[in-house]
Formats: sequence, structure tokens, C-alpha cells
Amino acid sequence: MDFLAFLAALLAALVVGAAVQYFWPRPATVHEYERGLRFKKGRFVGEVGPGRYWLRPRIDEIRTVDTRRRQLVVSGQEVLTADRVPIKVSLLVDYSVTDAANAVLRVEEYRNALYGLLQIALRQAVAEKELDAALAERGDLGDAILAAIGPAREFGLDVRSVSVRDFMMAGSLRTAYSDVILARQQGLAALERARGESAALRNLANSAELLERHPGLAHLRLLQAVEGGSDNRIVITLDPERGRKASVEVAAEGDS
Repeated sequence: MDFLAFLAALLAALVVGAAVQYFWPRPATVHEYERGLRFKKGRFVGEVGPGRYWLRPRIDEIRTVDTRRRQLVVSGQEVLTADRVPIKVSLLVDYSVTDAANAVLRVEEYRNALYGLLQIALRQAVAEKELDAALAERGDLGDAILAAIGPAREFGLDVRSVSVRDFMMAGSLRTAYSDVILARQQGLAALERARGESAALRNLANSAELLERHPGLAHLRLLQAVEGGSDNRIVITLDPERGRKASVEVAAEGDS
């Protein structure tokens, strides 16, 4: 008799435990930095804010979505420039979820969807530029990608910035490009030297022509040299047969 009572009590305990497990409400917490999506029997019924909620098992469900700012790294993507040069570019993206319902209900996984949009936008942005332009305008590349991922707003994401993290070329290509840059800089330096020499020759020619037209300028230049305290010995020879013209010789003090 005692054994039968024990079995009945055990059976009753199991029934009560099962009832509690399947029908007793359970708590769910939505934190301050989250938004909760509430479902009833699988149907979305609304968004809830931070707080503690009691859910009926097998009937109610709350899925939480983190709305804090996040950074997504798009690892090195091999893309072709407009002049068919292969390069690898990686991105750093700053984004956050602004519409939790769209982020969960409209796409299967919003992070993967954003990643795919960034890959396509990166390829399009780089394909429009030659290598030199892509390197020179790498800061503008992020802005071009940001403008091209407008569909991200449709599934509840706010992408604040896209920055180029790394810009890489193959080792042999990098060496060849460095050689081109070096040759270009050497050519520019040679051109500047030639321009300087041409300018100096033009100045000398102009000075000679000016002295030829105005001999008195030589006397003024002589006076300037004397006033400057020159250590040179200055010899002036007058030639009466040539009127008031004179020849000027400048020699060092040690000369005989």
C-alpha cells in the first residue's frame, strides 16, 4: 500500500513538473542597448524596449537585437582597377542597427547582407579608377562605397563610415611600381635642373645685353663692390683715345 502511494506521489510530481515546464511563464530581459522583437506563436506582434518580460513557454518569444555601434572588417578583396591591375583592398566599416524589425524580418542575416553589399560596391568603385588614381584618392574610395550601399538602410542598418584599411599589391608589382615612381621623380628632377640652368643662362644673356647698351652700369657695379669692402685690388685704366670710356680690372691683393 505504501509502495502504491509512493508511485502515485511520484507520478503527480512528474505531471506538475511537466505542467510547470510547459505552461509556467518564464522571464526574459531586454537590456538598455538592445531592442526586443516579440513573437506570439511565431507571429511578430511588436517591438519592445529595455525591461523584464514574462513569456508563456511554447507561445511567446522575444528575440533581442544589439543596437550598439559596431565595426565590420571586410578582409582583403582582390579587385581589378580600370587599367587591369590586380590589387587587394580591405575595409573598416562603422555601422549600427536602427530598425531591429527590418534587420531580422527582411534579411536572413543582416551582417552577411551588409558584407555582400560592401564587396560589390568595392569592386565597382575600384573598377572605375586606374591604379594611380586609386592610390592617390584612396580616401575618397570609402565615400564612393558608402554612397553605393544605400540598400543597407532597407534592412535597418545605418552605415556611418567606410574607410580603406589596407591597400596591397603583389610583391613583383609593388617593385615595378616603385621603379616607375623613382624613374618619374628622377625625370622631374632633371627637368627642374635644366629649367634652372636655362634661367641662369637667360639672366646672363640679359645682363650682357644690358651692359652693352648702358656701359655706365659697369661703373655703378664697381662702386657697389668698393662700398662692400671687397679685398680685391681694383685697377682703372683711362683711355683718352676712346673718350670717357674706361677699362676695369679686378685682381686679388696677392697678384702682381
